[in-house]
Amino acid sequence: MALQPLFNPSNDMALAANVRQYFPPSRIRQMESDLASLSRLWPEGPWGWSLATKQRYLALGVGREELPSDEWLHEVRRLSSRQFGVAYYQAMDGLMAGDEAGSALLPCRARYCSSMAELAAALEACSVSIIKAPWSSSGRGNMVVGRSDEDCDSASQRGRLTQTERQRAEGLIRQQGGLVVEPFYADKALDFAMEFEVADGTTRFLGYSVFSADEMGHYCGNLVESQESLLRHIALPASLLQQLADYHCRQLATLSYRGPVGIDMMRLRDGRIHPCVEINFRMTMGLLALRLQQSGTSADQLLAGNERQGFAARIVGRRLVIEYNK
Repeated sequence: MALQPLFNPSNDMALAANVRQYFPPSRIRQMESDLASLSRLWPEGPWGWSLATKQRYLALGVGREELPSDEWLHEVRRLSSRQFGVAYYQAMDGLMAGDEAGSALLPCRARYCSSMAELAAALEACSVSIIKAPWSSSGRGNMVVGRSDEDCDSASQRGRLTQTERQRAEGLIRQQGGLVVEPFYADKALDFAMEFEVADGTTRFLGYSVFSADEMGHYCGNLVESQESLLRHIALPASLLQQLADYHCRQLATLSYRGPVGIDMMRLRDGRIHPCVEINFRMTMGLLALRLQQSGTSADQLLAGNERQGFAARIVGRRLVIEYNK
């Protein structure tokens, strides 16, 4: 029996909590309710899997035999952590070093830190860094820290945390076991992603997505355009993109995961690529934008209604955006 589609973008927070009974903040619950009709854009199953998602399906009357095992869900949680993303990027850095694509990729400078001492050492390597929670989405939990070299009086000031930043970092380590730190790329030119579907040990490349995010990594919207148009925005050699897609297809197929995957990337102004900013083992807004463009159906028929109050999904200037009207 096919599982009822479920729009539960709070799942990243549920993964962090790692409990069966998870209740997201009231505003997130409102968003999930207001935008529930977005689930019509995929055939079955949830936005993302966790112990809490399984519990929701059980509460809806779905039999345990129709749901994934707890062991599989624990593996999804491990893969969804940015700690895994850092290890994936580090392996990619080594495996692709000799390829044609190698010279175009930024070397991996992301680090997973499980203590404040490790964080302090990582911060010394960059004047401005971005700190990320292991489990979060749409830029929630991100924190840009440090000062540019010209604003530092001495090397000892590089990466120095304020009291508030230190408290937040200590909180992440205490609550989620660690955090990820990497350089803040002020010369970012474009955010884009590759969308995949993994099933039965094979990976299918679905297409590209182009999105916008602010300097903190907060999601702002996705372009809803043809693949040809998106490739013009991405503005990278087709051979390079094909190499990246082929690499990700091979690596994702080795994992004990099935379902959608979105890998966020970044193009800098000099043409270099950050090939693994995030790995999302779930539905993504990029995949929704891709399906909207390919559906051939009026967006107004597929998107949530234009509520006067609350959350609404709309296409504004060829961008899929989530708006909130008080």
